[in-house]
Amino acid sequence: MAGLRVLFVSDVHYRPDLAGEDSPRAAGLAKLREIVREESPDLLLGAGDWDLGFDEEAFEELAEMTYVLTIYGNHENREGIAAARNSDGRPVLIPDGEVIEFEGLTIAGISGNVGSGKKWHHKRPEEFESEAADVSDGSVDVLITHEPPAEVPFIPENPYGKRVVMRAVRIVRPGLHFSGHVEYPTQLVKYEGMKFLHVDSQPPACEYALGIFEDGILRELRIRRAPVIPLRDAAIDHGGIGQGQASLG
Repeated sequence: MAGLRVLFVSDVHYRPDLAGEDSPRAAGLAKLREIVREESPDLLLGAGDWDLGFDEEAFEELAEMTYVLTIYGNHENREGIAAARNSDGRPVLIPDGEVIEFEGLTIAGISGNVGSGKKWHHKRPEEFESEAADVSDGSVDVLITHEPPAEVPFIPENPYGKRVVMRAVRIVRPGLHFSGHVEYPTQLVKYEGMKFLHVDSQPPACEYALGIFEDGILRELRIRRAPVIPLRDAAIDHGGIGQGQASLG
C-alpha cells in the first residue's frame, strides 16, 4: 500500500511489574515492537492508557522504530509520557490546544478524561470544549481523545461514551476521530459525515488498526488482532469495517 502508513493503538496497559500474575500485560512492549516490525508504520498514534510501564525509556525505545505521537488517558506514567522525545526532539505527547503536522498529516489531541477536575487526568466539560475550539480554526485530519463520543453507535446505546466528546468533535470537524478507553471492539464507524475509529489494544487480544492516508485523507484501513497468548481462531464481526482491509471513499 502506498501513502502514509499510520498505526493506531490505545489502552496497551503495559505493566512489566505484573509478570508473575498477568503475563499478557507484562509483555505489552514486546508485542508492540513486534507489531511495528510487522507493519512498518511511518507514524504511530496513541489514544492513551499506556500505563505505568511506559516510562521515558520505553517510549523512546518505541520511537527508535517509528515516529510516536500520543495523548494521555487515565492510566499513565505521568513523568515518562511527558519527558519522552522522538529522534528529532519533538515530544511524543501532543500538546493540548495545538495542531501539529507530520508529513502532511495534521493531528490534534485532547488528553485526559471528562471529569470534575479532582484527579490529575480530569478535564472539566468546559475545558474540553475550550481545547476543541483552540484547534478548530485550521484543518484537522485526525483528532484524538481518550474517551469515545456518546452518540456514535460503536455498540447499542454506547453507554460509556461522553456527550461532551461529541460536542468537541462537532466543533473541530476532523476527517477522522480516534478514541480508546473502553472495551468496545476495534472498529470504524461513519456518523454525521465523519469517520470514527475506536481501538482497544489491551491484552490478551491486542487489537490495532493500520490506516493509509493520502493528502490527509484516510483511504484504507486494516483492523487486526495480535494476541499475546493463543486465542481461538475466530472472525471478528464488529458491525463496522471489521477485520481485514477496506477501501474508503
